[in-house]
Amino acid sequence: MNELTHNPFSGAQPPSANNSGSVAVETERAVSEARGQIQLAKMFPRSIAQATEELLEACKNTEFAASAFYSVPNRGSGPSIRFAEEIARCYGNFEYGHRELSRDGNKSEVEVYAWDKEKNNYSKRQITVNHIQDTRQGPKKLTSEADIDNRIANVAAKQMRGRILALVSKSLVATGIAECKKTLAGNNQESIGSRVSKMISAFSQYGVKSSHLETYLGHKLDDANSDDLADLIGVFNALREGARVSDYFEPPEKEQPAVTESKLGKKAAESKPAETEKKSEPKKTEPRKQDKKPDPEPEQPPAEDPPESGGYAGDGEPQGDDGNDLF
Repeated sequence: MNELTHNPFSGAQPPSANNSGSVAVETERAVSEARGQIQLAKMFPRSIAQATEELLEACKNTEFAASAFYSVPNRGSGPSIRFAEEIARCYGNFEYGHRELSRDGNKSEVEVYAWDKEKNNYSKRQITVNHIQDTRQGPKKLTSEADIDNRIANVAAKQMRGRILALVSKSLVATGIAECKKTLAGNNQESIGSRVSKMISAFSQYGVKSSHLETYLGHKLDDANSDDLADLIGVFNALREGARVSDYFEPPEKEQPAVTESKLGKKAAESKPAETEKKSEPKKTEPRKQDKKPDPEPEQPPAEDPPESGGYAGDGEPQGDDGNDLF
C-alpha cells in the first residue's frame, strides 16, 4: 500500500536508477585510481639529490636557459612555464594540467591543478576564459574550435606555472634559477661583455638600440651582470612572441633635438624661394626704364628747360615703382 507510482501525465521524469548507479561507479573508480597513485608514490619516493642533479643538467642547456624566464609589462618577471614544467618533471611523483568544466557560446570554465602525489598536496584554481583574443586592432571574437582550444591552453599554462611553483621545493627552484642565469652569463667561459654584444645584435631586429637597453636597466651596459642578462632575455622572449616594443622601451631624450633641427631645416628651405623672388623683383623694373625713357624726348623741343624736366620725370617713375614693390 505504500508503493509509489508514477503519473504518466505529470511530465516529470522519475529518477533513473541506472544513471545514479553510473555516477556511483565513476566516483568509486576515481577514488580507487587516486589511492593507487598515492600508494605507488609512497613505494617509489623521490630523491631530492637526483632531482637537483637532473635539473642542473637541464639548466646547462643554453636554449632551455634562454626560455626559462619571462617578462610582462606591469606584471613583473620570473621563471617561465617552461621552467616550471621541467622542474616538475625532475621533481617526480607530480601531476599537473587543466580540465574544461563547461563551455557556452562566449566563455569556458576551466580548472587548473597541480598534485604532489607523494605528499598528497593539491593546488587548484578555477578560471573563466572568454572566447576573445586581444589584438592590436581590438578584441576579436573566436568562433573556430581550434582557436578556442588554443586560447584556453595559453591562459591555463600561465596559471599552471603558479600552481606548480607553489608545491615544489623552493630551494630546488632557487638552484635552477641560479644555474640558468649562470648559463646565460656564459658560465665564466664567455665574458659578459660578449654576451651583451650578442644581446644588442638580437634586439636590433626590433629597432631597439643600446640606448634603449641602458634606459630600461637604469645603468650602462658595461655594468651589466647575469641578473640583467636574464631580465633582458625575458623581454626578448616577450617581443618574439608578439609583444610591442613600446611596452618596454621609450625613445631616448637625445633623439628629440634632432627632430627639431630637421623641422628648422625644412622651414629654412621653404624660406629660400621667397627670398629669391624678392631679389628677382627689381630686375622686372629694368625693361620699364627702357620703355619710358623715349617718351620725354619728343617733348623736349617745346620745353624751355628740357634737361631739368626730362631728367626728373625719367628718374621719378622707376623710384615710385620700386617703392610700391617694397611696401
